[in-house]
This record gives sequence, structure tokens and C-alpha cells, in this order.
Amino acid sequence: MFFCIGSDHIYITVKSLNNNLVLAHNDQRKEYVLFGKGIGFKKKKNDPIDESLITKVFQANANQDISALMENVTPDVLAVTESIMELGEKRMGKKLSASLLVSLSDHIQSAISRQKEGIELADSTLQWEIPFLYYEEANLGKEALTLIDNELGVKLPEVESAFIALHFVNAQDGLESMDETMLITKITKSMVKIIQSLFNVSLKKDSLNYSRFVTHIRYFMNRQLHNQEVVQETNQKLYDIIQEQYPKSYACSLMIREMLKREYQLDVNDDEMIYLIIHIERVVSETK
Repeated sequence: MFFCIGSDHIYITVKSLNNNLVLAHNDQRKEYVLFGKGIGFKKKKNDPIDESLITKVFQANANQDISALMENVTPDVLAVTESIMELGEKRMGKKLSASLLVSLSDHIQSAISRQKEGIELADSTLQWEIPFLYYEEANLGKEALTLIDNELGVKLPEVESAFIALHFVNAQDGLESMDETMLITKITKSMVKIIQSLFNVSLKKDSLNYSRFVTHIRYFMNRQLHNQEVVQETNQKLYDIIQEQYPKSYACSLMIREMLKREYQLDVNDDEMIYLIIHIERVVSETK
């Protein structure tokens, strides 16, 4: 995974990826991807980089080879990926993991190759589930397809917007792999299904409380998967009050806790239950 670091070395050009992206190494021969307006313009191998142009610096993990990762991605795809990332950060009002540059550009390059070779992806259930589970990211996925069409003249199938949306989800959560994102998506779907069934409602996917609820699930699952559960003393009095005040949401949270334990061997402590009950109550009340 890539991460942002400070610019405190002399950088030498390895390869200009496009006008705004350069593959470079420092004085210790470590490789980086550098962002900056015009930073790659007319840059040749071994040219020094003007540090005043650098706005972001990304370094790979020790076991990754940036050159190899970038070798199969064309400059125009990198350029449109950069534009999509900027759009995503603007729409969502937050910084996204720099790993998105590599994962998304690789995905877009593969999708374009499939399109040119006439290989069609079968419709996926994700195509219909993602807009419900991740409303904001799904819209970004659709906007990304429009950008790709406008910038590259390639009209990718609608199903690709769902996969692009998942890349945005992954970049926000800082997960290790897309497999983890897919697992969290599956679990979120199961939780939403329990809530809708018990309360006999269809949750409003574009509401603020729904967005907060799904975000809470993602962060909770991220902690669970990486054993980062916050250990703190549960406020038993508050827990008892919430049980009494929101009995149906409490019953729903118990069903979710049991499902997570039975199907995924995940434990939800009482402190997490408090937040889960409150989120359930809010999202259902808003729908009703």
C-alpha cells in the first residue's frame, strides 16, 4: 500500500508518467510516485525534480516494486485516474488512501483492455447492491465512467461503476485488500436485511443517518478484522437505559450480534452494541 510522506530528499526522474505524475528515486535509490502540476512535463530519465512542484509523495511497501506496478498502466489512464481521485476527494470532503492511484488505475486499464477485446462482464449482483449500500460511492463510480468516456473515448459498461465504487470504499477504510472490502459489503448487506425485515421498512439510502450507519459498520468491521477493538469500560447504566428506551432496536441489535457470531465468528461487545442500537433507531425512525 502507498502512503504519503514528507519531501525531504533530492528526487531524480526514473520515468515521467504524465505531466502531473513522475516515477522517481531519492538519493538512497528508493522509488516514489510524485504528484505535482507540470512536474512531469518534458522530464527525462535522471533529470532532477524541482521540489517546489511536488504536492504529494508516495512510497511503496518494501516488498512492492513501483516500476512493475506502473509498467502496464498507460499515461492517459493514470491521468484520468488522478482526475477521478481528485473528484472523489472533492465530493466526499476527505483525503483518500494513496493506494487508490495504483488499484484504480490498474482496474481501469484492465476494464479498457476487456472492452477493446470484446470481453463482456456478466451482470453482477454488486451492480444493484452497491448503490444501496454505498450511495455516495456509487454516484462517484458513475461519474468516473463519464470522465473515462470524456477523457479517453471509452464507454465502459455500467457494471464497472460498482467496482469503481468499491475502490473508493476501500480507499477510505485503509483496508489491506479488496477481499476485505467485499467481506464488509457482504456483512453490511446482511445487517441491513435484518433491519428491514424486522421493521418492515426500506431504508432511505440517500439519507444522512443511513450514511452514518453504514460508515459505522465499516469502521467497526475494520477494527474487528485487524483486531483493533477499542477496549473501554462499558457504561452499564447507559446500556440499560437504551435497552429500555429502544426495545425493538435493541432486539434487532441482538439479532445482528448473533448473526455475526454464528456466521463470521465476530464478537460485538456491549459498548459497540450501544452505538449499534442508536444507529438502528435513527435510521429506522428517519425512514418511517
